[in-house]
Amino acid sequence: MDFKKVYTSTKTYIILLIAALALLLFTASTAYKQIIRMQESADVVAQTLHVYNAIGSLTEHYTRADSEEFRDELLEDEYLSHALKKFKTEGVAVLDTLKTLTLENDSQQARLQPLESLFNKMNNQLHVLDTLNIANDQVFFETKEAQKNKIDKTIADIRLLKNQLLANEKYLMQEREANYASYKFMAPVTSLVLAFLALFICVLSFLRVYKNKLRLKQSEAFLRNILATTDNIINYFEPVFDENDNVIDFTVIYANDCNRDYLDLDPEEITGKLASETFPFFMTDGVFKELLEAYHEQTKVNYEKEVVVDGKKVWFNCLATPLTEGVLLTARNTTLEKESHTAQLVFKKRLEKQNLELLDSRAFLSNIFKSIMHIVLHFKSIRDEAGKIIDFEILFVNERISPVTGDIPQEIKNKKISKVFPEMVEAGIFDKWVEAVENERSVQYEVPYHTNDEMRWFSATAIKLGDGVTVTARDITEEKEKSDDLIKLNETLTIQNSILSDAESLAKIGSFVWDMDTHVTELSDNFYSMLGYEPRAFPSTELKYREFIHPDDMELYEKRLADILNNIETTEHTYRIVTKQGEIKHFKTNGQFVTKNMKTVMIGVVQDVTESIEAEVRLVKSNLRLKQSNAELESFNRVASHDLQEPLRKIQLFISRIEDREGDQFSEKGRFYFGKVTNAVSRMQSLIINLLAYSRIDSSKTDFEKIDLNDILCKAEDDLATRIKDTDAELITNKLPKIKGVVFQMEQLFTNLISNALKYKSLDQRPKLEIKYKKVSASKLPDGFVALRKRYHKITFKDNGIGFDTEHAEKIFEVFQRLHQKTEYSGNGIGLAICKKIVENHNGFICAKGLTGEGATFIVYLPA
Repeated sequence: MDFKKVYTSTKTYIILLIAALALLLFTASTAYKQIIRMQESADVVAQTLHVYNAIGSLTEHYTRADSEEFRDELLEDEYLSHALKKFKTEGVAVLDTLKTLTLENDSQQARLQPLESLFNKMNNQLHVLDTLNIANDQVFFETKEAQKNKIDKTIADIRLLKNQLLANEKYLMQEREANYASYKFMAPVTSLVLAFLALFICVLSFLRVYKNKLRLKQSEAFLRNILATTDNIINYFEPVFDENDNVIDFTVIYANDCNRDYLDLDPEEITGKLASETFPFFMTDGVFKELLEAYHEQTKVNYEKEVVVDGKKVWFNCLATPLTEGVLLTARNTTLEKESHTAQLVFKKRLEKQNLELLDSRAFLSNIFKSIMHIVLHFKSIRDEAGKIIDFEILFVNERISPVTGDIPQEIKNKKISKVFPEMVEAGIFDKWVEAVENERSVQYEVPYHTNDEMRWFSATAIKLGDGVTVTARDITEEKEKSDDLIKLNETLTIQNSILSDAESLAKIGSFVWDMDTHVTELSDNFYSMLGYEPRAFPSTELKYREFIHPDDMELYEKRLADILNNIETTEHTYRIVTKQGEIKHFKTNGQFVTKNMKTVMIGVVQDVTESIEAEVRLVKSNLRLKQSNAELESFNRVASHDLQEPLRKIQLFISRIEDREGDQFSEKGRFYFGKVTNAVSRMQSLIINLLAYSRIDSSKTDFEKIDLNDILCKAEDDLATRIKDTDAELITNKLPKIKGVVFQMEQLFTNLISNALKYKSLDQRPKLEIKYKKVSASKLPDGFVALRKRYHKITFKDNGIGFDTEHAEKIFEVFQRLHQKTEYSGNGIGLAICKKIVENHNGFICAKGLTGEGATFIVYLPA
């Protein structure tokens, strides 16, 4: 068996092992380089010491020329003295030594050039002193002193250069000693750290290998469980060769329990036998040829096969998959699908009748709108990225609007309210429509409308419908004119005073004015009430207000107060207070600084936000409980998936056996009821499978890989080949892109969308599905979707089927939501919900649009 897809890839720990070996080599090379650097540093320090010694010899040399004994020795000899020759030779040797030791030091070499000149000058001056011979003692003495002064000056210049040489070598000595100390410390530390790191990676690699070994065992057990519990026949065959290496038969190597359920063949008995003996129809019905093709061509072969078991025809959808040594044959029982195809013809006629009735209903509704005197409009909400309603689109308006506004319904349809009726936005009517949609309740209002220099009044009611609003307006101009005289009495001032007095109480808000110079504050009546006092119960000051601050919040309150006083700038902040009755409340304060009577005062408001904060705490607790419930539900889903399906398989098995053995004895009504049971079990099994598929789409899945959607489309077409052929459907596609995603989820997405188009095909024309692709910018995406990329792949699935009403465009993606009865079309309302979850798992967006009787379009946006 090929378990390549079951266990985890070994690339990770192979890379870790290579990294460990590379790190060991790096450790050895680093240690070697550190030792070499230490040796080089030691050699440099030794060289500096040699330079020190040479400079010392230089000092000793010119110091000798500065001594009186050496000078007198030169004067005593009439000819060039032996001491002077020896002195010159020693000087040349010292300079040559210094030149050799400082060859790599350009600055020292530059100093040695003038030093050599000074030495030659000093030697010449000593030579003159050595050859000095004057008869006059007084002249001889003066000449000798003058020559000695010249020699002293030259020696002073030499000493200056010598000091510069020595200072430079001292600096180099300090720098080289520091480098030597650094290399001496870092060499063992670096080697030790890198060695431990390499050891850690080796241990980590071992643990990874061991963990993958355990995972492989678990995967093998998991695969055995799948093979034992699947509803498909799964057999593995290996070829039998003749003397000429030609395949003449196949041997059954593995067979699962479904052979017993569907074909009455014991898996243990047929294992090891020839396929021609166990499945004789292989040789007569072309199955052997299909297996040969899969084996020789090393490609998957999909075909349909009809088998007669106990006198009953059973249909199978077979897939022959080549493996390393043989062929894996997977057969799915499609008998119910074949039978359902026959039932579809009956449903088709019934649907035609219902379509005619629907057309009659539409005509009746159209006549009602024409006969009533009310203006009826329906708008669709237009939202921004934050979900806020910013406009409405006109979807319907009856003909009663023409005498009022002069607009023709068909001309203003699908236009925005802000363009057609801008006065409604300015008059605040737009806000009432938004209120009706957001609060899900009807809103009644009166609105004036100016036309032909005449004002007309309308009484309107706005009611939410879907994500939009339906408005019904009635002309009440005459009623309004009769009641105006009764309304225009002193209501304006009374209403305003009432609103101002009750506003703070209703909103739980108090206001204050704080004199920054005297620290005296003026509190509103409701502020006193919020503190548990009657209005004006105590003189209000900033110091008095501190008594109400909760002790635990006092430090934060004082800090915020200090910031306000220092910066003369207010910020919104929340703290707790303790009322007179001991009740703890949360206050949120904000204000601003103004100048009043040449004084700086702060005016602001305080709001009691206790309920909202407590609601947030309850919300957090509720979210925690919800996460726990989801975890428990997921655990239950894993356990129940097998327990729910096992009884259904047993029911199907026994139904099949009862029907085969005793079906002829059933009455006509008994066979009818028996068919009902069979269909109910099939629907239940399909529902469980789809629910499991929906729940197993993991939104946290991150192991995406690069996949070619053209290959995904081909796989989906192969899986649906029979249905495409039966419906004579035409698929028109262009080249699709490569994306990063999960292969099996993309296969399920394409399969569901294509299957959906085939299921809801038109009754009077050949099914046609166009799959188009283009790359678009994020700005082209529908409103309400938060784009994470600049570019997106847009894949459009457009069919010519029965379509649907646009108002159901969002409803069809919800779980268990169906637009048709189960007797009309098969399914359980989960397929499109799975599509939506898959697209969202890939950080994409899916939407639908369509018209009844004109086909449907599903648009998928995936990150580019």
